Amino acid sequence: MAGNIIGELANASKALTAHRFGVTTAGNNMANVNNPDYARQRVVIGEDGFVQTVGGPRGLGVEVQGFEHMRDAVLDREVLRETSLNASLTAQQSALAKAESSLGQEITRSGDSPFIDGATANGGGSGGIAETLNNFFNAFHSLSANPGSDAEKESLLQKADILTEKLNVTAERFSDLHEDIGLQVRTDLGSANQMIEEIARLNSEIARAESNRAGQALSLRDQRQGVLEDLSEIMQVKVEEIPDSSGQVRVYVPTVGGDSPQLDLVERGRFQSIAFIDSTASNPNYKFVVGDNQVQIDIKSGSVEGALTARDGVIAEYRRGLDGLAKELVTQINGLYNEGTAVSNTNFFADTGDAAEFTAAGIKLAADLNSGTLRTTNHADQNLGDNSLTLAIAELDDDRLAGLGNRDFATFYRSIVTDLGEGVAKVDARLEDETIVFEMLKQQQDAVSGVSLDEEMTDMMKYQRAFEATGKLIRAIDEMLDVIVNRLV
Repeated sequence: MAGNIIGELANASKALTAHRFGVTTAGNNMANVNNPDYARQRVVIGEDGFVQTVGGPRGLGVEVQGFEHMRDAVLDREVLRETSLNASLTAQQSALAKAESSLGQEITRSGDSPFIDGATANGGGSGGIAETLNNFFNAFHSLSANPGSDAEKESLLQKADILTEKLNVTAERFSDLHEDIGLQVRTDLGSANQMIEEIARLNSEIARAESNRAGQALSLRDQRQGVLEDLSEIMQVKVEEIPDSSGQVRVYVPTVGGDSPQLDLVERGRFQSIAFIDSTASNPNYKFVVGDNQVQIDIKSGSVEGALTARDGVIAEYRRGLDGLAKELVTQINGLYNEGTAVSNTNFFADTGDAAEFTAAGIKLAADLNSGTLRTTNHADQNLGDNSLTLAIAELDDDRLAGLGNRDFATFYRSIVTDLGEGVAKVDARLEDETIVFEMLKQQQDAVSGVSLDEEMTDMMKYQRAFEATGKLIRAIDEMLDVIVNRLV
């Protein structure tokens, strides 16, 4: 009889341990309620078996069989994918917003066709390029009406100087933006390489912790998932758990034209870093390579892909358009300014044969151009009343030019700004849709893995009451033993 009671005491002791683990697990969950990388845990309690006795089978009580990690592997992979897509569009939106700021004016995106708002520019004279371009040609019209006026000539030169300065300043801003995006990509990639190394380190620690019992390094697994989600913000990666590896994963990306369609960035405890090569000599203008053999990899989404997509896409198209506008201004106006053989070869815009001067960054007025040297005619007699040259240049404003895609200057500039505005609007719309999907997945992930204080309090009370009940059982057994040992003598 005493043996049976001792057995019951052992069962009660195991029950106390099991319920204590339940309480501490609920407490640990509540402590991590604000930890974004944490997935809640559940203590797994099961029967410890039974033995056959004369009176029939007798249970051996309860035992803690392990801890359950409340994660959905499929959902976690979907979150990684959508994290990359969301980060890509966010980076595109940020880069295009900076491009819009570089214009010095706001692009109004209400309605079907984006256009430039009439806001004042941030620098380089008053008004934006469209306004200064219009003022420039209007000054030629004014001078053609009064070709002998020094005041009109001074006004024209002032408008021309404002236009060239505006083109120079805008081109410089976009050049700085190009460089800034490249620097940001390098910074992000440096962070990504640190994360790749960290994942490999966590792989090794998880393998050591789970060498005897799989699935128990829960804290390390949470840390690794958090790093994977951070890495996915920078670049899209694929993740697979390696079979029979004590919980280790491989992290891989597709390659570009390599011998293998995939390349492992992390495989067990080994890792490889990524290098970024930025160039203007190829299309696309950049590539990501790994290893001494510089195997090129394909980063399909993430912040680095998004920023470079904006830089070498919509933003680059605007820069090419702005350079085309400047080149056509120099070519057309200098061509008219030098038309005829009676006048020595002089220019309105500087032209030393350097191709850089035919860009928005390089355009400038001829060094010797002033109100005294500014011509209104190409005739040798320089009749003060002759406005043929200024009128011809003024009429360029409405000419459809082959170099501008059979459009006039104003229409051409509106088109490149419209393209930029449409690019911004498309990214805004895509990001809005993607954010909805991303937030839904995060909510689903939180429903599976997140900590609910109400639920944890319920579990804590459940295990606490079970612990108290087991304590009462132990007191009852103690009283029975006291009777057997001390009172039946």
